[in-house]
Amino acid sequence: MGPDTSPVIKTESSDESPAEVTVKVISDSDITESEDSKEPARDVKDKRHCCSVCGKVFSKPSRLERHKPVHSREPKIVHTCHICEKTFSQEEKLIRHQVFHSRTNKHPCPDCGKVFNRPSRLERHKRTHLRKPKEPHQCTYCLKTFNKLNKLERHLRMHTGERPFTCSVCGKGFSEAGHCKAHEKTHEEQPDKPHSCPDCGMRFFKASAVRRHFRSHTGEKPFKCSLCESCFSRSEGLKRHMRSHTGERPYKCIVCGKGFYTRQDLNIHALIHSGEKPHLCPVCGKGFSQLGNMKEHMQNVHIKSDKYICNDCGATFTRYTSLIKHQRTHTGEKPYLCATCGRRFSWSHSLARHRRTHIHKQMSMEASEDVESFVKPSESPSS
Repeated sequence: MGPDTSPVIKTESSDESPAEVTVKVISDSDITESEDSKEPARDVKDKRHCCSVCGKVFSKPSRLERHKPVHSREPKIVHTCHICEKTFSQEEKLIRHQVFHSRTNKHPCPDCGKVFNRPSRLERHKRTHLRKPKEPHQCTYCLKTFNKLNKLERHLRMHTGERPFTCSVCGKGFSEAGHCKAHEKTHEEQPDKPHSCPDCGMRFFKASAVRRHFRSHTGEKPFKCSLCESCFSRSEGLKRHMRSHTGERPYKCIVCGKGFYTRQDLNIHALIHSGEKPHLCPVCGKGFSQLGNMKEHMQNVHIKSDKYICNDCGATFTRYTSLIKHQRTHTGEKPYLCATCGRRFSWSHSLARHRRTHIHKQMSMEASEDVESFVKPSESPSS
């Protein structure tokens, strides 16, 4: 069957007389005419507005009027640089540009001789010579220098043992505010410890603490001493060990001035001045300020057994450390190095005594230089 060619009936109703209905018959030609009329009008625009100067055609009179001032403008005067052929619309800009070609480095600094191509840059450079050099802040204990005062104050706490930051819960003291804040988190009911050990499941606040703890399982000791074969699992252990070679004792007692390798040794020593004796002998009840002295008392008084024997000479010792120090007399080992002259010693007290000789020499040289600066040399009589 062919397409339906029956006429379309359209009804129109009027609001005034709803009973009257008009029937309109729409033919196929009307449908095609309406479809053709839907095409965009811009495709059939008639461009009949022509410019009388250049002949350009426009579709609207307004666009033609907008175009006409193009022909009435004065031609631009272009200023060209004869060196680089760069063009400018204004003569002032060309003159300013040509100064760039004629500029020479003829402004030297009278202090350092550095040459500048502009007087303004030379004046700006001169201010650097007028600045006062920063005086470094020096530590009175180890003579280490710092460029900022707050860094020196933080460093001095290492020597004095001062801990101005205290925990608000338990009252424990810390030398730095960050360490105190990290400690206060441990008092929370359920502190957030996001990092855990894969072996034992122990949890930590920081990932670095997990890596440091994990070495206790693997036995890894990546920090090795460059002077002997000692290895350590932590960098702090290596730093403490290096002081045994150099003889440096940064932790000073504020009462007697005695120096120690570690802060723990200083705290133990401070018990001597306070009179506190927390370590009691389990046999006789005698008190000691240091745990090592109590153990030595137990060994010499109550047990009286010579446990450590030297294989070379047969000497006996109650402490293993005493045997190790004694064996240096046979092996000739000298682990204590003077950083000034390179001389080695078997005992730490020998190194400390030797270092004082360098200090005395330096003081005598400074004193002689001061005398020479004040006393003028006498003129020899002419012959």
